[in-house]
Formats: sequence, structure tokens, C-alpha cells
Amino acid sequence: MKRPLMISAAGLMLLSSAIARADQFESLDGPVLARFVKANDVRSLKQICSNAVLALPALLKESRSGLLVARTAQGNYARLLIVPERRKSPTGKGEPFPVLVLERFDTFDGANTGSRLVKGREIVLFDGFQVDLDSGQVVPDGQGGDLRFVAQGENAPRLETIGDAKLYAPTTLPALEAGAAPQPTPGRIVVPGDFSGRYRLFANGQWSGTLDITVDTKGVVSGQFRSDLHGSAYPVTGQVADDAPHRVRFAVKFPRSQQDFDGYLWTDGKGAMAGTVSLLDHDFGFFAIRDGGRVAPDAEIHPLQEATGKDPSRVVIDIAGESIAIEGNAVSRADLATTLSKAQPKPAEVTIRASNDTRYDKLHALISVVRDAEISTIRLGIKPVQK
Repeated sequence: MKRPLMISAAGLMLLSSAIARADQFESLDGPVLARFVKANDVRSLKQICSNAVLALPALLKESRSGLLVARTAQGNYARLLIVPERRKSPTGKGEPFPVLVLERFDTFDGANTGSRLVKGREIVLFDGFQVDLDSGQVVPDGQGGDLRFVAQGENAPRLETIGDAKLYAPTTLPALEAGAAPQPTPGRIVVPGDFSGRYRLFANGQWSGTLDITVDTKGVVSGQFRSDLHGSAYPVTGQVADDAPHRVRFAVKFPRSQQDFDGYLWTDGKGAMAGTVSLLDHDFGFFAIRDGGRVAPDAEIHPLQEATGKDPSRVVIDIAGESIAIEGNAVSRADLATTLSKAQPKPAEVTIRASNDTRYDKLHALISVVRDAEISTIRLGIKPVQK
């Protein structure tokens, strides 16, 4: 029987970091894309071949897929993550053939960049297939396609534009609006301006999005909430409580309803707030994590109760990219479970130390392997930087 999993506060730091990193693609919203496309030093492409896609810089920490920006023939703005692949036929015969996967894409209204028109995932383009980014659909020739995948001929496989559509391959991450995420004052005393900033907000497992708020010296709240579900931005208004400086009440106004939030800013670090949200006389819980904020004590950022190798009941596993080491000895991911299970005596505690650039899915997979080995205690920490 598996024993309960214990995760330290440093683990919470890694989880919150993963949440913040996952917001990079979402932060490239309509206004950001519009400014990027209209910049004087940006040049559009007629086409981009698969090899060039694979050579694109990894601009997003949460993804290694190629990031492209497009302007549709109708003047709307799109962000895309694409992956060139080769696939076998259903019969398994013959050579694998090239395809292009639209891993993620979103299109924003050119006239109202705060409104998202479509959202799509995992669309596979075969040779000759066209995609209409305004509707988010694969369409036949002559029916409004913006991009076409060509697998044969010169410079193939390639993705090419159709008609007036334009394609861009950023070499650096498009800049967010200056001052979009102000940081709070140091110390535990909360002043109204400490609420100002950009947050990733989650409520009741049903709603999530990006909350941008500004609070003036009188505690008046203004801003917007961009829904992950709809992609549209909605106005936010509110007021910091007079009797509790770390308490704030604000409302998100939708076309036919309103969500009322009652939250408390964490006084230590001011990196998050939590509380309740009401919709149609029903109360739910919410939390919001500030971009660049901290949610655990500074004293626990470093590895916790680090094993020295003298106590066989305590083991340290280091992970950095694809590399894994147990007590400094390299081990493959496939052999990790066997190594832990056959260890004598069997470890009672494992400390997993991850480098700052470790992806959460890699860390989660490693934790699962350790749990399957029935280790009683798992601690998480930050892998020391080699000097």
C-alpha cells in the first residue's frame, strides 16, 4: 500500500513557478499581438519550412514548440504553437509522411483586440490542407483559408500564407505592455498599491484567467479580467477595505452577470491572495498568484534536510533537464524505479532537488516514480547552482 505523500514548502514554490510559466503563451493576447505586428522592425514571411520551424528559438519556458504570429486576411491576430511531424499510414506500410500539428492557436478580433474569436488545439494539417484562423477550422480551397501546409515540391514541407494573410516568426518574446505587472512594497505592512499587479486567478476549478488590477492611494480598484475559457476581457472594479488593509472586494462584470470577489492579500511576501467569489447567490473559493510573487518563506527555498550520503535511509535525487542523479551518480529514468526498490536498506525519505528550468511535467513524472517505490516521505528543493 502506498504511503501518504509529504511535500515541503519548497515544492509549493516549484508548483507556483510552473503556474506562472504556463501563462507565457496566454500573456500574448490581442493587444500584444497587434503591437508586435505593427512594429516597424517586424517583417512578415510568405512561408516557413519545417526545418526552419525546428530551428526557431524556444521562447516559451513551458513549451519547445515553434511560436508563430499571424494576421489573417480579415485583419485579425493569431498566436500559434506548431510542431512538424512525420507519421506512418494507417496500414503501417510505406515511408512516414510529413504533417504539421497546430498544437495550440488563438485568434483575436482585429477591431476589438480584447476579444478572442476562436481557440483551437491539436489540429493536424496534411499535404494541401488549409486552416481558416478566423473560424479555427480546416477548410477546402477557396473557402477563406489563411495558411496552407505543403508537403511536396521546393522548400517542402512548409507552411505558407494564402492571399492577404501574413505570418511572422518572433526571434524574441513579444513585449508585454510596460508597467502591466507592478510589484508590491517590501515588508508586511500592506498599502493599497500593494494589490496592484498581474495575477493568475483560479476559482472553484471552473474559472481561470489573468487578472490585471490597479489600486490608487484611496483604495479604488480598476482593471480587467481575461478569461481563459472565452479569451475576452471584462472590466474589474472594487475597493480595498477600510478596516482591513490586506482585504479587497472587487467585481468582474460580464454581459449578463457579475462575479463578486472578497479576498485577502498575503502579508508575508504579498505574492498571492485568496478568499471567496459569489455568483448568483452561490459562494465559491478562489486564489490568485501574482506574476513574479513568492508564496513560501525565503528560508525554505534551499534544499530541505539535505542527505549527506552517511544516512542510507535518506537519499537525494537531482534532476536537471533530462539528467537524473542519485547521490551524485547518474541513472537513467528507466532504471530509477528499480534502483530505489532494490536499495538496501530501503530509503525512508527522498529529497528531489530540481534546477530552476525544470519543467513541471518532468518533475511530476519523477515524483510518480518515487511514489511507486513506496517511499514514505518526499521532499522538494532547489538544486544548487554549480559555480
